[in-house]
Amino acid sequence: MKIYDKMYELFREKAAGMKVASITIGLGYTAIVLEDDSIGLSYTWMDGKTSCSLMKDPENYEGKKALPLLEKLFSDDLLNRSVAVATVNALNYANCSAFAEDRDTLLDDLKIATGSRVSMIGFFAPVVEKLKKRRVELNVFDLGKQIGTKEEFYTGLRNNTDAVILTSTSVIHGSTEEVLENVSPGTPCAMIGPTTPMIPEVFSHLPITILGGTMPLDTEQVVRVIRNARGTKDIQRYSKKVYWMAD
Repeated sequence: MKIYDKMYELFREKAAGMKVASITIGLGYTAIVLEDDSIGLSYTWMDGKTSCSLMKDPENYEGKKALPLLEKLFSDDLLNRSVAVATVNALNYANCSAFAEDRDTLLDDLKIATGSRVSMIGFFAPVVEKLKKRRVELNVFDLGKQIGTKEEFYTGLRNNTDAVILTSTSVIHGSTEEVLENVSPGTPCAMIGPTTPMIPEVFSHLPITILGGTMPLDTEQVVRVIRNARGTKDIQRYSKKVYWMAD
């Protein structure tokens, strides 16, 4: 089963019985809050703003069951999928408390040493700074920031990589599986970012060994931050960074 199929099967029943309290689609992030105060985040993916109406679906989902939002996992529209992944993270919120707090051990857990070759999908500036201190050979592809090319990235990913760091926005984009199909067996892979679904079983068919995500602790403040078009750094002030590593 693919990622979307697994998420849908895991949460279909819960979504059918749970109402949506609010939907906030900010310029940077999207937040879904459910009737039990669970909250889920995702990156807001917009491909070219051509009109003032970005969400083409006229339905008002607030106050209604979450299942139709979950079903947007299978939409071709990336903004719809942003909403769907945030819904998944809201439905999974209670499970996040079981994960350890992120202790900033990512590079060590990926066994990245001086001279290692690292492939990174999505340019994570704070992580890049740490990698530079270890003098690694870095292969980066970021579509939004226009860094690298797909062809060059995949060549390096297949032939010249000791570890992979993958943005969780790839779940929205639908490219997670395509990217990881190009990873050599045994290469450690991490998915990180506030969009990350902290659901290891969803990725069990993929070589992901680390998940790093965000568990909002103050819903009101996080929604305010998102409503004011602020980003990851501000969200983390009112959240807990959570971490999972395969045994």
